[in-house]
Amino acid sequence: MTPANRLELAAAARANVVRVMALLERPSVSALERSAAELAGAIARMEELQGEFADKPIACPTKSIIEALRKDLGRVGRLLRNAWDLRIGRGSQLEYSKKGEWVHASSTTRWTIEV
Repeated sequence: MTPANRLELAAAARANVVRVMALLERPSVSALERSAAELAGAIARMEELQGEFADKPIACPTKSIIEALRKDLGRVGRLLRNAWDLRIGRGSQLEYSKKGEWVHASSTTRWTIEV
């Protein structure tokens, strides 16, 4: 595998994780299911990279992407824990901030009464 292939593989794994974060910012059953598929794709790519580096431990330009991927995965872990809490009923009308923290949804409802 060439360094360009490694870079492409790491970037693709990170793209999967970024899509997972976007899905989990507004958790729902559907979002959890779709995020599981995206995570499976990211894991497959990371396992391929790990195998590549285990065979030939060399310096490569993917290090910065892998570091960003680790940070993103930490955020995904927080989002998943919060999504689970919502799923089991500990939260209501909650959404996620960009940092993966709970915030109350700021929705306004307007009622119209017709007579």
